[in-house]
Amino acid sequence: MLAYLNGDFLPQSEAKIPITDRGWLYGDGVFETMRTYAGRPFKLAEHLSRLKRSATAIGLELPLDSAGLTAVLHELLERASLSQDVVIRVTVSRGAGEGGLWPTTPITPTLAIILRELPSYPPDIFSRGQRMITAGTRRNSLAAIDPRVKSANFLNNIMAKREAVEAGVEEALMVNLEGFVAECSTSNFFMVAAGTIITPTLTAGILPGITRELILDLCRGGAIPVKEELFTVEDIYDTADEAFITMTSAGLIPVIELDGRSIGSGEPGVVTRNVRRLFDQYVDAFQREEQ
Repeated sequence: MLAYLNGDFLPQSEAKIPITDRGWLYGDGVFETMRTYAGRPFKLAEHLSRLKRSATAIGLELPLDSAGLTAVLHELLERASLSQDVVIRVTVSRGAGEGGLWPTTPITPTLAIILRELPSYPPDIFSRGQRMITAGTRRNSLAAIDPRVKSANFLNNIMAKREAVEAGVEEALMVNLEGFVAECSTSNFFMVAAGTIITPTLTAGILPGITRELILDLCRGGAIPVKEELFTVEDIYDTADEAFITMTSAGLIPVIELDGRSIGSGEPGVVTRNVRRLFDQYVDAFQREEQ
């Protein structure tokens, strides 16, 4: 597929960065992953706003503002002439320069945008749900590397995902150092207890997911009780009637099992299906909007 790198549109196979780039050497950068529906980036403004917040948090100046990034993204999609929806990843590193943990001379940030196919999910996963484990890998502390920064150093999440793969399940739930549920390796977590949707607060050490925020808004607008609070894995075992995760690529996926224990009836529940319906309606409306 086509890519954008520092002002040039070119095939991904031809896109190269210097071996001294700090994103490669240290994970010194930030990124955003979004997807298209009907060929248009979904929640683009929100993703670019989060990219800006992440960059500001690590003292990185983006090479283009939101308007410039929007123009580049639309041109990249137009040049690519795609026949299917794709995932878009925008990565900004601090750039290539001298060695050492912090550059002592000014360097130019690297901006790369790549397109890739949407992940392949089993066709029935949205109706049957998926299984998860609780990872032994703890979520980064807010006092260390703030999880609200979507940095190019993603090793914390990678190690949790590795645990899920080795356990033969689709996703891993991560808890923070205090033992409270935070988020999953690539998604936000929601449980349903006594008809109320509950998701971890930002203070649990989570990335404020774009789809997470949309689900919260849709639930409030749809009169579905929802709250953000701290809870433990044991609370899920003892009180959860349903559960689901949210992410950019898939939207919402039901969760039917955690650590070998069935959640509720072991099937996607009524509340989860209602939330999925609200999400699908929102996406349908987005796809019908005038471009």
